[in-house]
Amino acid sequence: MLTKKILIIGIDGGTWKILNPAIDGGHMPYLKSLRETGATGILESTIPAITPAAWGSFQTGMNPEKIGIFDFAGWDKKSRESLLVSSKSLKRTLWDILSDSGFRVGILNVPLTYPPRPINGYVVSGILTPSIEADFTYPREIKSELLKAVPNYHILNLENVRKETPHKHFKLFIQKMAEIVESRAKAACFIIEKQPLDVFMVHFYATDVVQHAMWCYLDKNHPLYNSTKEEHILKHFYKRLDQEIREVRQSFQKMVGDNFVTFIISDHGFQTHKKRFLLRSWLCQHGFLKLSQNSFHKSPFVKLVKKLDFLNLRKLSFLKSSRAKVAKKSEMVREPFVWEHSRAFSVGRSGEGFIYLLEEEKSKREATARELIQKLKQVKDPEDGTLIIKNIYRKEEVFGRKHLRTTPDLIVEPADGYSITGYGPCTGLFHKVNPRDDFHMGKHHKDGILVVTGEVVKKQSNVKAKIVDIVPTILYCLGLPIPKDIDGVARRELFKDEDSIRS
Repeated sequence: MLTKKILIIGIDGGTWKILNPAIDGGHMPYLKSLRETGATGILESTIPAITPAAWGSFQTGMNPEKIGIFDFAGWDKKSRESLLVSSKSLKRTLWDILSDSGFRVGILNVPLTYPPRPINGYVVSGILTPSIEADFTYPREIKSELLKAVPNYHILNLENVRKETPHKHFKLFIQKMAEIVESRAKAACFIIEKQPLDVFMVHFYATDVVQHAMWCYLDKNHPLYNSTKEEHILKHFYKRLDQEIREVRQSFQKMVGDNFVTFIISDHGFQTHKKRFLLRSWLCQHGFLKLSQNSFHKSPFVKLVKKLDFLNLRKLSFLKSSRAKVAKKSEMVREPFVWEHSRAFSVGRSGEGFIYLLEEEKSKREATARELIQKLKQVKDPEDGTLIIKNIYRKEEVFGRKHLRTTPDLIVEPADGYSITGYGPCTGLFHKVNPRDDFHMGKHHKDGILVVTGEVVKKQSNVKAKIVDIVPTILYCLGLPIPKDIDGVARRELFKDEDSIRS
């Protein structure tokens, strides 16, 4: 056992592309000090690099296929139904292992923790929680205590952001996001100080929201880059984040003493988002997916958006125009699909695309897969001829031989700057991303961040690890056995040898 106490701080979408300039500009001195005294580097995300897949894999130490989570909703090829993911989708988690081993645990705002599962400690669920009215805590009674201690606490849904475009009311948007970070830290300190904990995790989701919306001002290579706005974001948002990380860590230190290890992690990084490619529309145009000729129905995407709108973004007029445009076009998609004459179906709206092969006969599926791979790899941006597909993975290449029914047959990874969106009309395959009608100016990148610090940590830089490695590494720190079905590996090289620690 290297330590008896662990603090985990999740920074959703955390990337050195932003944090390095914030540190160099003097806005994040606390993170700088932690980085300089510990082990730091890149934490590689899952395939796909999407919030539910990555945080689900983080909590279980398993790749997305084992837990059956690839996006915010999964698609069942047999029933042809889309189902939202939740904590029920996860197998045995880190929190279960720790609780069963007698460790007292607290988790706050971590994705895929709703509905809260009983643990030896406290749960305050995060993204995908329906609303503040839901039972989002375990035990249930700490909900009223939390809301009394932090009256402005809420599930991140942007309801307190002015109902205009974040770009039009730029400073107010940043202010509100900073306030969300502050209330999250206050809630974390409340849980930490309620009763001594062995392991605690707080997750900051607002970083993902800010970077999606404001990436054009943060990336110096973006055509809309604005140094004045970049400085404002770093000063008024990332500086506040740095202060709240310090508050949480000092609160934990006050309760447990100095002998603990801190993990600061992110689920993915970020990059510029240039265009969306409408994969399902492409499948229709190329005859892989057959539509009825006689009926027009509202696209299942429109229905799904309403279910998936966990941030309550549809209530904001700054997204109404975007949602309305998408919905208007999507409503014109002919449905239902003629499944008996269809060879492939695609889902996914968060970056990567997921293709399910529909034919029963194995040889036909294989022929369709080869044809899809060959044709998709030739798709070019009509404006400049850029090949827009970076990789197409067969499920066997990524996940091995055993698969769930919901596992897509092909995972389509777009080239940098492009995303794959599984919806749209049957005319037009590309949508150019701009701040007028698209909230996602930034998109995910596989490279997240890792900072590990504590007395037992060996100082080093350029660490390269995977998000599935965090669970076995934490178990190693705590002297617990690592389950055989975990895909990650314990990163023992991050720590001093036990003899040197004792001496």
